[in-house]
Amino acid sequence: MRKLFLLACLWFAALACPVFAAEPIAIENAAIRLRFDAASGAGRLTDKRTGESWDLNPPAVAAKGQTAAPVKPASARLDGSIVRFSAGPRLSWEVKLFDNAVEYSYQAAADIDEVLLLDRSLTIEAGAQNYYAVPHRLGNLLPVEGEQPITRRMRAYTRGGYSMAMYGVVKNGSALLVTWEPPYADVIVDYAVAPVRRITSSIALRRGTRGFRILPLGRGGYVEIAKAYRPIARERGLLRTLAEKLGEHPAAARFFGAADFKPFAFIRRMPNTRFNKSDKETLTVNFTFEECARLAEHFRNDLGIDRALLVLNGWINGGYDVRHPDILPAAPEIGGDTGLAECRRRVKALDGWSFGLHDNYQDFYRDAPSWDEQYIARGPDGSLIKAGIWFGGQAYFMCSQKALEIAARPQNIPAVRRLFAPDLYFSDTIFAVAPQVCFAPEHPLDRAADIRYKQQLSGYIRKEIGLFGSEEGMEWGVPYADYFEGILSHKTGYQRLNDAQWTTADIIVPLFEIVYGDAIAMYTHQSDRPRPDNPAHILDLMLYAEMPVYYFGNHLYWTDPAQNYQPPAGSDARLVFARGGSLGLTDQFIKNTYEVLSPLNRLTGLLPMTDHRFLTPDRKVESTRFGGDVRITVNFGAAGYDAGAAMLPQWGFLVESPALTAFYATRYRDMQFSAPTFMVLRSLDGKPLDESARVRIYRATGDRRVPLGGRVEEVDTERVVTRGL
Repeated sequence: MRKLFLLACLWFAALACPVFAAEPIAIENAAIRLRFDAASGAGRLTDKRTGESWDLNPPAVAAKGQTAAPVKPASARLDGSIVRFSAGPRLSWEVKLFDNAVEYSYQAAADIDEVLLLDRSLTIEAGAQNYYAVPHRLGNLLPVEGEQPITRRMRAYTRGGYSMAMYGVVKNGSALLVTWEPPYADVIVDYAVAPVRRITSSIALRRGTRGFRILPLGRGGYVEIAKAYRPIARERGLLRTLAEKLGEHPAAARFFGAADFKPFAFIRRMPNTRFNKSDKETLTVNFTFEECARLAEHFRNDLGIDRALLVLNGWINGGYDVRHPDILPAAPEIGGDTGLAECRRRVKALDGWSFGLHDNYQDFYRDAPSWDEQYIARGPDGSLIKAGIWFGGQAYFMCSQKALEIAARPQNIPAVRRLFAPDLYFSDTIFAVAPQVCFAPEHPLDRAADIRYKQQLSGYIRKEIGLFGSEEGMEWGVPYADYFEGILSHKTGYQRLNDAQWTTADIIVPLFEIVYGDAIAMYTHQSDRPRPDNPAHILDLMLYAEMPVYYFGNHLYWTDPAQNYQPPAGSDARLVFARGGSLGLTDQFIKNTYEVLSPLNRLTGLLPMTDHRFLTPDRKVESTRFGGDVRITVNFGAAGYDAGAAMLPQWGFLVESPALTAFYATRYRDMQFSAPTFMVLRSLDGKPLDESARVRIYRATGDRRVPLGGRVEEVDTERVVTRGL
């Protein structure tokens, strides 16, 4: 062992010791200046538009089983627009200057496991305009603050890692973007407190990813960083906007303004798990298929929900979430195949509603009649790879090479299509689990292949059923899906602490929404549903112009006084969106919030998010812009905020656009209200509100008066104002 240690030290020493001395190497163009110390390999990048400079430290490398050690070049030379470094036959790297970017690439010996071409580089210190912007889920800002040092290693396409292959750095208001070809790259962000507070980053590359690019952007921040990544995402085939998808797939328009109602119909909890600590399985029937149909009819006919998804959970044989992938016949305990088909018929009879089913082609359970180890992914030692322990007990990962074969079996997707003809299908966990490696000799795959096979699976289900979605959301799924369920829960707070390295102190920003918001519908997780006493959840959705996965009761809850929502003690001030009308708290909350969220989502469905700002130092007031003329301002803070056209109390909001205005405010324009007022004004003919011949006004709570087109209109609950006819 000591001999191996000495050999390793000698090997790294051979890479680390320069054998020459040379003049600095400098290269530049109109936008960028590069300067390298030939002996150490350390460099400096200057954005000539701002004059800001960034440090580029020399690489570090790690042999298999070793920690990374720094490397210095044995030679360095300038070859046109390329600076070439060599640390001997085992490692060489290049830095190439383009018109608007710097590209790093490398070649390494087979026993080098990882190369950090950027090693603790791009340093920023404390400052009001200094931070990192990283694509953890929706996106986080990392300012130079905090009492404890921390290292975050962001792995490719994981909930605790990065959702897009990029990150940004802002230094004194000067921005740059770093991007690479995934999935064999990790981003390591280090926060140090001594000798000074600072953040640095490293990019750890393995053989599947050969380099990265740095794009200086001039003056800007995280919004400009996300916008700069959009054309790169398009070039990689990841950005296909909804406008483009609609040309091939018109049914995707069903998502514009559609609330997601997802009943957990039938649940079977296997014994001796965290969900059921007893020795016997438990069965829970929350809805029969007939009750699911009545649920949809209640929302459509009694609440006026005219566009929605009804996605059934726990419809499969055995209930949620067992016996996958053997899903048929549909659970006889709640109506069987006949009941499910009739449920689908009744839901489809509701104009504007879509019928969907929740399934899973990643988890395999031993109690499935078709259980066979040949389908399961294997680790390096040949063992079966375990997935999570869920209601059905211990699950195992299907190898993604085999998942499409299973989904395409006659008794799976083809039978579901024939028997129930759903409009959409939700196949769980596909976008939520990190790219897998399978070592089974019959079906080996690496991470890149795993992504390709999952894309094929997604594409197959989408082609067979019509509309498709899965859990969480990663950029590689955008072209192959119509909606993501879960990524928006980063904003609403659910599972924000899923990875210990991320804390509530991290500042959430809509990087993913700016890049892909006009390419895919985004929802919160099925377990993250807004209740009447959670106005912050609604403001989060409103800010991003997305739709909710609504909370509601079981069975025919609206007919059962025992299921009336009982808000926690002391929560009266948070019931602002559940007041007014004659409905119970749950239904009034759904009705009121749908009246603003649905028209807003329809308006912005094809528009990219073009701006996001924190409007107060405590970040309690935020605003977004979609396209050129839709602006949304929300106030989470206890202090009132003057948004110009409206004065916003806590939980107040203002939606401003030519054809849609909505607010919860104490003042709108020049009118001071007698009480905080919640109103939605929507043009029905597409003209600006002040010119429209038909304007629908919905009032939830507060004053009955509202200024419109130079007049004061009064409304009790809802009214269509007609003018000039």
